[in-house]
Amino acid sequence: MRKSIFASAVIALTQFSAWAQPVATSANVVDFTGEFYFAEANSFTPGPAGANQTWDFSNLQLTLGGLDTPQVVSQTPFGAQFPTANNCYKFSGMFPPDRYYYQHVTPDRYDIIGMAITTTTGDNYTPNPRTFCTFPYTFGTVYNDTYRTVNEGTDTSVVVTYDAYGTVILPTGTYTNVIRQKVVKNGTTTNYNWFNVQPFYPLIQTVLEQNSLGILKGLTLATDEHNFGKNFAIYPNPTQDVLHIEALGTIDHAIDMELFDLLGQRVLAQHSGALDHDQVQLNLAGLNAGIYLLRITDSETKSSHTQRVIKK
Repeated sequence: MRKSIFASAVIALTQFSAWAQPVATSANVVDFTGEFYFAEANSFTPGPAGANQTWDFSNLQLTLGGLDTPQVVSQTPFGAQFPTANNCYKFSGMFPPDRYYYQHVTPDRYDIIGMAITTTTGDNYTPNPRTFCTFPYTFGTVYNDTYRTVNEGTDTSVVVTYDAYGTVILPTGTYTNVIRQKVVKNGTTTNYNWFNVQPFYPLIQTVLEQNSLGILKGLTLATDEHNFGKNFAIYPNPTQDVLHIEALGTIDHAIDMELFDLLGQRVLAQHSGALDHDQVQLNLAGLNAGIYLLRITDSETKSSHTQRVIKK
């Protein structure tokens, strides 16, 4: 991996309060579950660089795309293909199969190792991994990176700058102490990433050359999501009409159940009080056959569980 890391000496970077800047370290990379949305980048403006910025993207029209959940590398279908990976997320979208994203996180950087859909389909950066960011990640940090997949004959070169921080306003919520990263690829294409710091993950990723935005909404820490999901049995799946949501124990708080279609539109919503080894039924008979995402949320703790449901 060929890269040089240095602190930018731009005069403008002296005009901020050092205590206020968000700083990310490898300790901020913790397991969590998140919902992934996408949006068109029509009239999208990334805004200026600098300290204490406010980016108001609250008017974006989001479409729910799927769910990111953490995985144990050795227990994934493609872990053996990425022996240096020590971090992994599975993306479960509306359409199977699932995608597995592999990373290598160390105290000094966060490398993307690859993505796999099948044993022969995906991206493998093992020859020259792609560096997502360096640690500690401080305002003004700039690094050069080159990366290549096993199927590419040439390197991709990027110049990456932590060029701004501040507050991001999205339809999913308002986020403070956000890091913005500017990425210039091969000297011609510019895109941006906005990072939440704790836990560390990309809130927004732009692919402006494709008029596309990706937005990730962190839901819960992975342990909370995993434990909450274990409280329920959801069956039959696939179903023709009625979907049973059975509490396998005592659910102390009311729950909200929402069903989303392929366009990310909510097509069904139902509220239930606390449950004690009983069940709630969702009637899907009036819906078109297809794939949906079911989200169950504890109305008080906001812990949630999301999974794919098939209507026959």
